[in-house]
Amino acid sequence: MTTVSPAHERIELRGRHPVSRTTIHGWPSVLLGSPFAGAGTFILLIGLGKVEVSPSKIHAPMWVISVFGLMFLLAGLWFVWHGLDGLRRKAKIKTVKMTRASSPWLWDYEWQALGISDNKMKKVMHALLMLIVVGTFLAPFHWWAFFSDDGRLMVKVLVIFFDLVFGLGGGYYFLKNLALYLKYGNSRLRFGNFPFYLGDKLSVVLVDLPAEINQLQLDLRFIEEKYETRQRGQERESKVVCYQLYHESRILKDEEVVHSGKLLLEWDLPGEPEMTSTLSQRPARFWELEVNADTPGVDYHSNFLLPVYARG
Repeated sequence: MTTVSPAHERIELRGRHPVSRTTIHGWPSVLLGSPFAGAGTFILLIGLGKVEVSPSKIHAPMWVISVFGLMFLLAGLWFVWHGLDGLRRKAKIKTVKMTRASSPWLWDYEWQALGISDNKMKKVMHALLMLIVVGTFLAPFHWWAFFSDDGRLMVKVLVIFFDLVFGLGGGYYFLKNLALYLKYGNSRLRFGNFPFYLGDKLSVVLVDLPAEINQLQLDLRFIEEKYETRQRGQERESKVVCYQLYHESRILKDEEVVHSGKLLLEWDLPGEPEMTSTLSQRPARFWELEVNADTPGVDYHSNFLLPVYARG
């Protein structure tokens, strides 16, 4: 076994899907999405011929107008749904918190006391949805580049570039997650006890591991998400940034991995109470266990949230 000593260094983690998803929540999200949904509905009705517009003002096929309207509508509806869902969860948490303030694991996240799953099918469907959304978004630009009179060389080059970047990147992400699901199914991590307390031991059991493992890497992390404004060229954008505040890594060789499909793991958690999980807050702070295994064919990968809290 190779163990990397626990590290408290603050490190930015790139290329992750943050728990907070976006920097806009609640009523601001509803207010942002409503005009987009309204404008999208109006444009879509024009494209479908439900709203009459002078032909002199139409400069694209109706299907192109419909697609633009649909994209605006879906984007707006997502922000409205995201905001309302956040308000619903906030109200629910407030109600439970009034009587269980000292037991945050009962309202901070929808934990199951026996364990947690890494839903790989959900990731497959998410990747497929992103491919469909990107393909729908790019469809009008393909008409502009290759079928309209304004499709100049630079427009064609840009459209082909976006096809390659999003098509190949999104296709790879989809196929990778599909291959993981088909080979391994949904992974499961069983909790030795519930919840885990800072300063105590964390005991878990990995189940349904691959039969053949050359090397298994385990990364225990405490992550803090932050809202930051970053400069990109002439533009400034607000985004969710993930920082690793604690990290401990272990590497198990083939002879150390239990081949029954189960593996008992234990860690000594740090005692700092500020490292408690706050998954219900935005931005969030949380513990996770990332599992990577070198196996024949498609390598195994799973990621699990952990119910780690300070004692009340």
